[in-house]
Amino acid sequence: MNYLLFKVRNGLKEFIDDESGAGVIELVLIIVVLIGFVFLFKDKIGTLLSTVFSKINSQAESIYQ
Repeated sequence: MNYLLFKVRNGLKEFIDDESGAGVIELVLIIVVLIGFVFLFKDKIGTLLSTVFSKINSQAESIYQ
């Protein structure tokens, strides 16, 4: 009986101390935060991108004409 209790206790301790999935969880949380920022600022990002691309197009037209 003591051996079984010892095995269960050691297994539980190893499970609690195991950090092999911690990197994956951190990466998923970072991605979730980044997606949240994109949804939060999507109008401003869209405006910024359209302004940048219109400037690129106008300057490219002036080079090739």
